[in-house]
Amino acid sequence: MLRKAIEEIGAPIARHQIEYHAFLDQSKMLGYSREKGIPLVAYAPLAQGRAASDPVLQGIGLKHGVTAAQVALAWLLEQDGVAVIPKAQRLESQKSNLDALAVPLDDDDGQTIAVLPKNHRFVTPPFAPQWDT
Repeated sequence: MLRKAIEEIGAPIARHQIEYHAFLDQSKMLGYSREKGIPLVAYAPLAQGRAASDPVLQGIGLKHGVTAAQVALAWLLEQDGVAVIPKAQRLESQKSNLDALAVPLDDDDGQTIAVLPKNHRFVTPPFAPQWDT
């Protein structure tokens, strides 16, 4: 869809918002977006709340004194060309999300997150296209 929009419309694309989190591989789309100079915006970056209770992310969080959700956000924020828009209604959640900017993930953390299953899509409305074709 993005490729078609770029080729047929020819207008610059300001950003591309897609479901992206630690449980969904979006490397192809991220690579294409980078190639075209289009910032990628991670929608549902906490996997609709599932990141907060993931034992692997919790373990990394424990190591750094932060929450699993902060780890998930920090992992996305470390990626070049990726912006993150977590949903947060409560002030405490908003502050916690902002604090993810200061989470110092190391190479071991990145490797641990990299081996998480990356085939979980949680946002599939009835009008959705075939996402991964």
